[in-house]
Amino acid sequence: MRGDSGAVFVESIIAAAIVAMALGATLQVVADSAGRDRSAEAHQTALLVAQSELDEVGVNIPLETGRTFGEADEMAWRVDVSPYAAEGEPNSAGALWKVAVSVRSRHGGPDLVSLETLRLGGGS
Repeated sequence: MRGDSGAVFVESIIAAAIVAMALGATLQVVADSAGRDRSAEAHQTALLVAQSELDEVGVNIPLETGRTFGEADEMAWRVDVSPYAAEGEPNSAGALWKVAVSVRSRHGGPDLVSLETLRLGGGS
């Protein structure tokens, strides 16, 4: 009888170890998922900020050569405006401007989103 109780104890320890490993793996999966969710949310917020700042060019951000900085929510943004050097004759409709917007975390790090577009300026 005494030998059986030792075997039951060893089996219990092995079962507890298996349960602990399964819980550890589950915890790792949940932590990875939460990290990916935060990253996706930050990217989505950065994209919305970039689109909003593109919309401001020509309204609150002048359509002239230069760089404008700012912050929105937890994001820092930068708008670069420069003449677009296209081949061909100047257009009577106006000049083309290259507008580039970059958004990153206010706390630093690489750009989360970079958008570029062309805008038509005043007639020449």
